[in-house]
Amino acid sequence: MKPEKKMAKEIPHIFVILFFVIVAATIATYIIPAGQYARVLDETIGKTVIDPSSFKYIPNTPVGPFAMFVAIELGLIEAANITFMIFAAFSCLYLMEKTGAIDASIAMMVNKTRRHPKYATAIIVVLMIILSVWGSTGTLSYEEIIAFTPIFVALSIALGYDALVGVAISVIPVGVGFASATVNPFTIGVAQTIAELPLFSGLGYRCVILAVMTAYTILYVLWYARRIKKDPSKSLVSNVDYSDFTFDEERLSTPFTLERKLSMLVLCIGVAAMGYGLIFLKWYINQVAAIFIIVSIVVGIINHWSANKIADTLCEGLSRGVLAAMIVGIARGILVVISQGNILDTIIHACVKFLEQLSLHVSAIGMLFFQNLLNFIVPSGSGQASVSMPFIIPIADLIDMNRQIAVLIFQFGDGFSNLLWPTSFMVIVCAMVKIPLSSYYKWIMPFYLISLLIQTFFIFLAIEINYGPF
Repeated sequence: MKPEKKMAKEIPHIFVILFFVIVAATIATYIIPAGQYARVLDETIGKTVIDPSSFKYIPNTPVGPFAMFVAIELGLIEAANITFMIFAAFSCLYLMEKTGAIDASIAMMVNKTRRHPKYATAIIVVLMIILSVWGSTGTLSYEEIIAFTPIFVALSIALGYDALVGVAISVIPVGVGFASATVNPFTIGVAQTIAELPLFSGLGYRCVILAVMTAYTILYVLWYARRIKKDPSKSLVSNVDYSDFTFDEERLSTPFTLERKLSMLVLCIGVAAMGYGLIFLKWYINQVAAIFIIVSIVVGIINHWSANKIADTLCEGLSRGVLAAMIVGIARGILVVISQGNILDTIIHACVKFLEQLSLHVSAIGMLFFQNLLNFIVPSGSGQASVSMPFIIPIADLIDMNRQIAVLIFQFGDGFSNLLWPTSFMVIVCAMVKIPLSSYYKWIMPFYLISLLIQTFFIFLAIEINYGPF
């Protein structure tokens, strides 16, 4: 008798999820009554806003099945500036990776810690600060750092800690920085573009958030590290055999050549130029994309690459951005469907009627939990912004919430839950370094819950000070 074949359970691909959402949105245009708000230009703030007293029901305009597929193409067209910026950024970062500059930078930091174990705590603190700040710019993400996770784990074990500390001093600060998002083009950039806010505005407040969250992360990690160094039996992975974890000497020997140092300098100058242009020259998302293209070309020249090699590498890098860019386009297609069906304003009207009964603080917490849950389904930051911001921004306007606060709530809900949900990179990280998921969740849950309290504090403070666009 043949044994029954068990179907492996797997999480649906994000495109599958979004397709079902767009189908559901199309069906909803036949069920939900069509409604409409009048939209006017508020000249005092230079944004299109809803007239809250103008809602009215109109004849239904359901979207047909063929129009649903056309909406995907229209969504990609409407989101063209965002998708091109994503392609430019991913291609640039892929080219940086191919030069070896990112590997050499991380290898240098690891080698310094390895050579000076008596200064390990101080070096780990500096390392975590660098990774967190770097992650906040969006130019170092999970994809780049997880390749080094086994090296950090081997380093951590050699210093008398465990594998969780190795993950905690590498991947976690990058995740915290990504969530704090000082000038992250993939999250803040997309969300603020949809919210019609000056790109990367509100930077000062996010820098304070980055400093506080990084300090909290360091304290939490050092507390656990010292605890298990004093008593190894308290390690959450004490029952796992890590005897086969050794340093990847080939990767650690990546030399930090003059060309690679100059490459990293050019990337830093590029990020600084973005900040200057956005603040003082009124640049927007198109100029950000141009900076990434310029950085790519200059870095290629510094590394003595031919024009063809630069072009080929940038083309290869486009594949890294396809998923994120397509998610943004398809997510915008959902908006096209509900807009053509004239049910967007009906949904907004219903949400506002409910939220009007609550305080602004309670509404903000509800939005935060919504963004956290949405990140389970749409783990892409840029994709989540494209899905949620078209709904959240009009609701925020109608309940008198500053748009910058709505973006802040999105930023928190998207970023920090990446450390929690199984749809994110953390499952891959744990599998790479033999950390049981149950052990990881025992470690991360207290960290996440405390971080949730800190997020709530910053949201409430933003409401009190009316954290605005600048």
